[in-house]
Amino acid sequence: MALTPGGGRSPTTQPPPASSNGPTRPPRDVRKPPPPTPQAAATSVVRWGVLVGGLIIITDLATRAFDQRVNNPDIQFWIDIFDWVINIVLFSFLGAIVLRETRMVYLGALAGMLAGLLDGLIVAATVSMAPMTGDAPPEDNILRNVAVGTLFAAVSALIYRLLLRWRGSPPR
Repeated sequence: MALTPGGGRSPTTQPPPASSNGPTRPPRDVRKPPPPTPQAAATSVVRWGVLVGGLIIITDLATRAFDQRVNNPDIQFWIDIFDWVINIVLFSFLGAIVLRETRMVYLGALAGMLAGLLDGLIVAATVSMAPMTGDAPPEDNILRNVAVGTLFAAVSALIYRLLLRWRGSPPR
């Protein structure tokens, strides 16, 4: 047998036969990971609820500042719509991310409730300090934010849970 340049196998040499002894890597472990501890789940709810609640507070306060500066009702209307869309997206993100960490839908809803409560309290405080024409009473603002936060975070967590089940993989 003649050596080939570079020390490789000659073109006429047959490759080794494929091993039919079974899979080359061990089978994947299909057991579900253990649920998080109650402390880890509570930490996730509080951490993400405060973080996303802070982002929602920033968007609501920016919207309020724009509304105070703009005198055109049409522009104020579109700014308020944009604010609601951002709030809904952030609450939905919150529900999905808490479900991913805790694997429990109700904890996603709880995080949404916490974020909505924080947002409602801060925005109600600004409404009471600098009221504008057409502002709802502060308690209505708090209840609306808590309801919206809980609803959208819970729906998002539930949909994410169903998608993971449909796909056949447990959340990480």
